Amino acid sequence: MRPTPVTDKLIAPLFCAAKEKLGVFTIEMELIDAPVPIKRILKIPENMNLGYVQEILMLAMGWEGNHLKEIRYGGITYFTRMAGGEAPEPMEEFPQRDSFKYTLGDLLKLPGDTFTFIYDFGDSWAHIVTLKDIEPCMYEKTDGDYNGAHLISGHGACPPEDVGGVDGYADMLKSLADPEDEERESYLKWLGREYNPEFFDLHELQNRVDDFQRVIGEARWGFYHR
Repeated sequence: MRPTPVTDKLIAPLFCAAKEKLGVFTIEMELIDAPVPIKRILKIPENMNLGYVQEILMLAMGWEGNHLKEIRYGGITYFTRMAGGEAPEPMEEFPQRDSFKYTLGDLLKLPGDTFTFIYDFGDSWAHIVTLKDIEPCMYEKTDGDYNGAHLISGHGACPPEDVGGVDGYADMLKSLADPEDEERESYLKWLGREYNPEFFDLHELQNRVDDFQRVIGEARWGFYHR
């Protein structure tokens, strides 16, 4: 199927054209101040559109995507537009830039470089994202749409949505670990299941990352256009 021009204009490509030989970044994402270690390791080509990098990080961690998110780097906020295309409300302490006008490589240059990924401005889940290694890109096609980002490993379950940030999560884990705690049953009823903070399903999270990239590519090629 040939691309639909209207769709191509409305949906940004996963990867931007690059003038030089690309590197594939190995990045580590860690939830800051979590009561138990929660990390994800990913490989992402440096020319991935930064707006999609935010989506990949969210999906790899296990968040449901019900809240706003942004990247903070060098005193600047890189936002994604809300439904309807509006930019979020500006904040004086963080000058804003549209993340879809930048790539991952615009922020990270050398191993050890970092930025902060924020999910849910209420619970304020902050993740430190660190560039660990750079490898030559082996893909023949290095722009447009392909499944170039991969979740490699990790550990620790994603916290439940709306639990109250790292402090609320710590309180929940403390209650769940104590059979005598009076709030334990309330937490179990709210969760709807037993909860293991050490559980990590690599295959499920890999599928989330892969499926997202596939859907973006298909949408840009007009598979869902009517």
